[in-house]
Amino acid sequence: MSKQLSEVEVLKQLDIPDFRHMTKDKVINFASMLQNMDPEVAKKAIEQFPEFAKMSLEAFKEYRTVLEKTLDASKESSKDCFNLYDKVLSALEKCVSQEEISFEEKKYYLDNMMEIARMAEKKDSENKAFYWKVIGAGTVAVISIVGLGAAALGGKFDIDLPKPKL
Repeated sequence: MSKQLSEVEVLKQLDIPDFRHMTKDKVINFASMLQNMDPEVAKKAIEQFPEFAKMSLEAFKEYRTVLEKTLDASKESSKDCFNLYDKVLSALEKCVSQEEISFEEKKYYLDNMMEIARMAEKKDSENKAFYWKVIGAGTVAVISIVGLGAAALGGKFDIDLPKPKL
């Protein structure tokens, strides 16, 4: 087992003179150190820093805003991509609907339409995977901070996540 952090070591890592000087941007760093702190040090720190819960909530609200902006940017990028796919498909559809073109030309246009459909499906799958990663990261962050805080204060923090149905 690794050595537990003393109060002096925690303060030094946070670059603050005492826990009353804790700022919102240092809350996440502090919370991530809780698991390595002596429980008495953690209790003393939280007693000196009564705004811990409030600042943690504010930090998570900011984190949520960043996540929302990331998801919005991804959504907009995907929308642009799908609009481009749609324009290409419309152009190919016009080409394939011409009666004077040969079977080989129609097949060429249809093959290109199928390739665009595969690209759109791949893009959709990538988006869904990205969204689940973002949701997962946010969930892990929230559970970690809450769990570490509870553990540091001597509480028991067992969480049973639902099992996915197969």
